[in-house]
Amino acid sequence: MELAEGHAQCPACGQPLYGWLQLDTPAGPALLERCENCRLGLAAGLEYEDVGNELLADARNLANGRLELRVANRDSWQARLGGVNWAGLEPARGLYPTPSALELLAHKTGLSLARVDSPRWGTGQLWMWQTIVNAFTFTHNFAMRVRAGGLGPSGFAARLKYAIDAVVTVLATPIVLVVSVPVELIAALIGKGGVLVAVASRADAVQPSLEYENVDQ
Repeated sequence: MELAEGHAQCPACGQPLYGWLQLDTPAGPALLERCENCRLGLAAGLEYEDVGNELLADARNLANGRLELRVANRDSWQARLGGVNWAGLEPARGLYPTPSALELLAHKTGLSLARVDSPRWGTGQLWMWQTIVNAFTFTHNFAMRVRAGGLGPSGFAARLKYAIDAVVTVLATPIVLVVSVPVELIAALIGKGGVLVAVASRADAVQPSLEYENVDQ
């Protein structure tokens, strides 16, 4: 295997990065890289100084100065099952840590993790369902994108695909839920859920920086 271009070292463990997946986006192909050591996945070309902002992109403040981090778990059953169809894969997402990679990244960002687990309900369940449905639709994350208002088909071909995806999603959902709900429940219980939630605190030696600007107030 050849080293991935533009980002030679994993920001978590320092080992080489290799090509992982390519996502199709309206702006063109988005490349993802992976580390074979800690199994971190990340957007190709992500600068080291941007890792902290990505890690804290969906964080929120808790009591006593702690933070709750929420990240997509590359070590989840749904990520392994879905591959490129994994619903957690989004062009705007820059990091896909495993539990071990998350701990390494947190340490390098000046954070100490008190607890890491996977919620049994919520986003993880949504992603598991959408991951399975993605195998039957033209559009990646069709239902999630429709719900977010991110799809506006124009032209006969686009409208036809939209209609087919809508029918397939509606028809497949009852059957898929019979499988996706218990599978994600079991996965979350053993730490293989689609979402990792970590409770973290800032190290005393770390001074406030721009890395924390994206934390929800």
